[in-house]
Amino acid sequence: MLKKVLACTMIAAMVLPMAAFAEEGSAVSQNARVDWRNEDLSKYADMTIKVGYAPATMNNPFWLAVEDGVKEAAEKAGANVEVVEVSGDGDQALINEGINNLIADGIDVLLCAPADVAAAESAFKAANEAGIPVVNFDTPVDEGENGGYGDLAATIIASDNYNAGYVCGADVASKFDDHFKIIVAHSPRATSCTRRYAGFFDALDEAGADYEILQEVDGWGDQEKSMNALAPALVADPDVDVVFAINDPSAMGCVNAIEQATVELEKDILVYGVDGNPDAKMMIKNGQMEGTGSQSPNTLGFDSMVAAFKLLSGEEVEHKIDVDTFLITAENVDEFGTDGWQ
Repeated sequence: MLKKVLACTMIAAMVLPMAAFAEEGSAVSQNARVDWRNEDLSKYADMTIKVGYAPATMNNPFWLAVEDGVKEAAEKAGANVEVVEVSGDGDQALINEGINNLIADGIDVLLCAPADVAAAESAFKAANEAGIPVVNFDTPVDEGENGGYGDLAATIIASDNYNAGYVCGADVASKFDDHFKIIVAHSPRATSCTRRYAGFFDALDEAGADYEILQEVDGWGDQEKSMNALAPALVADPDVDVVFAINDPSAMGCVNAIEQATVELEKDILVYGVDGNPDAKMMIKNGQMEGTGSQSPNTLGFDSMVAAFKLLSGEEVEHKIDVDTFLITAENVDEFGTDGWQ
């Protein structure tokens, strides 16, 4: 087992060039970017590492795609890497319990995307106290009312969730000259989702859009729960113009609710999500969804594992690394394909 290194990290980095997506209608962060896919990882081939993988939930294909990226980096390096999963289905207390069990079992590094940043601090502290580096990916722990606890992270690598919502909001604003009505399928317990929500409405406000929020329903970021949450909302407000969902499973559930609506809807409803899920991209191609604020979960995982290699080898890693997010619509969906993640 490797000597454990005191550190804490957070990861979500994407190798697509920033210039490719830093277009009009985006709010791109200025944190560091990396291009580790083009780096020779064979120098880590002699390492034996036990990795704790603790995402917000294992019930979303996004997190499975992140884990695939972790394993891809390990295979590219030729290192002996064991990945042990923690799943709390969005319940941070259960995730913390799983993390504490991993610490007791002697992991070398923790890759963690909290479901609830505030509630995850104790787990990060426990890892620090045990001398275990935490690679905190996708959901930054240095944000929040009290500034978070970024000092517990050796590196923070996260998708630009604010921009993922912003590009959706900017696209909506470009489609309406007059007053329009919105329903939000939220999951407010997840910090990444609240960042997407903020970006979406900031884009609308900056564009001077004339909008009305009819309802905010809690879809928990889950397809079935979002479908069930939106169905009665459509009965109450059949004149809605736009549904913004904080992730693609939620957006797909909203599409299901719209297609199965028990009332006559007054307009064609534009549905937006976040992730770039292959199934969501197919819905976009088929005209069922309008767009998704896309990210690359495979790259998040790949870069998380590379950061772990570097930290455990004593190399320096940037403290904040961003993964660019960008809009996928019917106009460009074929560039990214519908048979996998971008």
